[in-house]
Amino acid sequence: MSEVIENQEVKDIQIEFKPAAINILEEEKFKEYIDKVVAEYKGHVPKADNLTVDRKTRAKLNGLMTNLEARRKEIKKEINVPYTEFESWYKKAIKPMQDVTSTIDAGIKKIEAEQKEERKKVVHELLVELTTDTEVDPRIFESFVDDWAKASNFNDVKPKKQLIDSITYVIAGEKQKIAEYKANKDTISNFCFGNNVSDTPYIRMLDSGKSVSEVMSAISEDVLFEKQRKEAEEKRKEAERQAELEKQQQEFETRKLEEAFNALPSHVGEENARALSQPEVVEHFKEEFDKKAAQSQIEISGTTVNEEPENLPNEKYMAVIEIYFSSIEEKNQWKQVMIDNGFGDFKATEFKEIKHD
Repeated sequence: MSEVIENQEVKDIQIEFKPAAINILEEEKFKEYIDKVVAEYKGHVPKADNLTVDRKTRAKLNGLMTNLEARRKEIKKEINVPYTEFESWYKKAIKPMQDVTSTIDAGIKKIEAEQKEERKKVVHELLVELTTDTEVDPRIFESFVDDWAKASNFNDVKPKKQLIDSITYVIAGEKQKIAEYKANKDTISNFCFGNNVSDTPYIRMLDSGKSVSEVMSAISEDVLFEKQRKEAEEKRKEAERQAELEKQQQEFETRKLEEAFNALPSHVGEENARALSQPEVVEHFKEEFDKKAAQSQIEISGTTVNEEPENLPNEKYMAVIEIYFSSIEEKNQWKQVMIDNGFGDFKATEFKEIKHD
């Protein structure tokens, strides 16, 4: 170190200062004037009917205060002239020393920055070492590095135990967070799998900061909503299927009846055939046919049949009907009509050709 600085040969600045005496001329006169103004307006209360005069009074008083303040500042400036001159001289005199000091300061800061970079390098190496074989990314601690790299945490470039303990503690906390996240993620994924829904949107919720309980509640609500939606959709589809089946069944029955009646024997007049083939006539015919089949007795040709036929233990009634056909084709048409309408188990006990003289 320089002997000049060591021996403190640079002494304090020595000046000769004579305090200026400020004499206020006509001080009593000034105070008397102030007291007079105060006495005149002290306790004055503005009134609505005198507002114009009150405003003028306020303007006059403000003007007096402005003038007095301006004069005070002028006096202060005059008094400060000697110090202003001294300050200007001082800054010029001290500048060379400031320049030397700044140069030394810059050099020191450069060395300190280089040393800190070395310490930061050590911190980064510690982070990599302590996070090896873990799922912790050492880069997430970058915001702590500057603080960890302070000189107080090192013996030269060797990290102190307190630094290693601090880094280890922070890494352990991050490892615990990762373990909790994985457990929560597994819980959500398993719950979604059990309910046959994708876990992707719910993992995003977890990543956005939602708690696992909030995410699970959201899943439950969505699953319930989807279940209700599917049930409603199934009911709607089932109703549509039933309606379609009923429609098809009705169309099938109507079509069969129409086909049967459209195939009436040729000796039936065309006009009667057209009338009988109308849907309302077909339906009426079917109803009447069902009623007659349910009667307890069926009379044909004036004969009541009460005897139970052999080999038909489940039947209660029997009808003997004589039908005449003009051709074999007509007979086959009649047979098909009987089969189509559920009476295909009839038995012809006699069939013969009629001889005409």
